[in-house]
Amino acid sequence: MTEANTTTGGASGHGAPAPTPDALDWVRRAVGADAVLDGGPVLMSISSTTLHAVDVRDRAAGAVHPLALRRFHDRARLASDPWYRPENEAAVLDLLGPTSVAAPVLLARDLSGARTGMPALLTGRTPGSDDWKGRDLPEVLAALAAELARIHRVDAGAAALPAYRSYYDPDADGPRTPPAWSRARGLWDRVFAVISAPAPDAPVGFIHRDYHPGQSLWLDSGLSGIVDWTTGCTGPFAIDIARMRLNLAIEAGAAAAEEFGALYARSAGTDLHHPYWELVDAGDLLLAFGEPEDADEWAAWAAFESWVARALAEIGG
Repeated sequence: MTEANTTTGGASGHGAPAPTPDALDWVRRAVGADAVLDGGPVLMSISSTTLHAVDVRDRAAGAVHPLALRRFHDRARLASDPWYRPENEAAVLDLLGPTSVAAPVLLARDLSGARTGMPALLTGRTPGSDDWKGRDLPEVLAALAAELARIHRVDAGAAALPAYRSYYDPDADGPRTPPAWSRARGLWDRVFAVISAPAPDAPVGFIHRDYHPGQSLWLDSGLSGIVDWTTGCTGPFAIDIARMRLNLAIEAGAAAAEEFGALYARSAGTDLHHPYWELVDAGDLLLAFGEPEDADEWAAWAAFESWVARALAEIGG
């Protein structure tokens, strides 16, 4: 959900087509009956969802509202993936609306797709760039740690959120096996043995579930938002810490991952890290890793396995 590298909306590759006039009328009416579009939709990104920027002018108030129309175009995932549910993201954004968490503000939902052609959410558009690597790393780590502590203080209360579970599904994914290209297959056998055991007791509450640097947006003044809340749920706080640390270890180095953990503990007032959850998350991330094809991908894979080996040593595996 960034404003960088936008393209004027038209046919949008493998995502959703440009919003129809009926869809844009729905967007307009979310602001007010007398509101008008202030220009056409602009394609922001296509990933698991298709995201368009739409500006709407409230003629009565004389203000332009920068909005984001997020459409869930993957019909196969809508039918089969429990973590690809627009109704869940809507429930999460409803929960976060009254809080100080830097999440998009939900304005309207079309969960059936009756107006937008597919399930859709309309939010305020979070300003900023996702180029966290171009910023001062200590500043990034401190801001992400403080924001995660803020997220974990949210009381999910009576919100109808799913419970955490691993992305790994033995029925769909089959038995866990080390990747054929790994030069440390024994490492993965030990990881699988550890995470097949019962999980240790861990504090639970509201979590993002996919908290990593790529979910953050930045302005010159600092962190402007955390996006992609589809996987929000109740679960162990440690899994959010683990996912961030693993991504940082791969993209910024082990020292950055360790520093994030220390900063989170300082912000939260307690150290909730546990190596078991690092290994569980590594097992999940393994599902998304393909065989490395160039030097950069091999370097990322080496950093991944090195971090996993550290977590395994910490737990005594």
